[in-house]
Amino acid sequence: MYGRGADAVTALGPVSLDVPQGSFLVIVGASGCGKSTLLRLIAGFERPTSGTVLTNGGRPTPGKGAGIVFQQPRLFPWKSVGGNVELALRYAGVPRDERARRVRELLERVGLRDVAHRRIWQLSGGQQQRVAIARALAADDPLLLLDEPFAALDALTRERLQEDLRLVSVQTGRTSVFVTHSVEEAVFLGSRVVVLTKRPGRVALDLDIPLPRTGLEPDELRALPEYAALRATVSQAVRAAA
Repeated sequence: MYGRGADAVTALGPVSLDVPQGSFLVIVGASGCGKSTLLRLIAGFERPTSGTVLTNGGRPTPGKGAGIVFQQPRLFPWKSVGGNVELALRYAGVPRDERARRVRELLERVGLRDVAHRRIWQLSGGQQQRVAIARALAADDPLLLLDEPFAALDALTRERLQEDLRLVSVQTGRTSVFVTHSVEEAVFLGSRVVVLTKRPGRVALDLDIPLPRTGLEPDELRALPEYAALRATVSQAVRAAA
């Protein structure tokens, strides 16, 4: 709840979700339904007015236990690409003599081989988001939180980053929670999709996405009849909930 008295606004709830380890949960819904509020609660940036949020067996603490990617990359422009990732490794306690190797590995994982020396302003918006994802992966946190990280990108770049993130989630096995407005994005990325109602956000649909996460090219996955059927189900739920 935000505000007090007559100005109080209940943004979310009641909501009850159990997210198993290794799953990729996507939260989708119309603007103002509480998606980002839910993500901030999971990250520990806000406390619930009532109820309890637990992550990794305890109450969430900002900056600990979760890598976070925002809509804007929020990189340090005075540092190089490698410098941004190296700083995250330093804060994570990675020994100095291991950081150069880890920087290379993380940048290669997000498709940015041989750009560690570049400045942030030399990268496209899509490349900057790749750096932000690499930075979020630096600490080996068990939880990855993403708040509409591709919303400001063009359609082609957004699709490519969806494919990259889906692959990274399979490779790392991390538990991920991803917020989006896009039904297409939700069904493509998620192993599970939750649709929220209009404010105060409640769960209107909680749907497992039983699509293969390996063994198919992205275009093959998007061409499956099952993919189209799941997309239609989620789209209908979003329209009804809004």
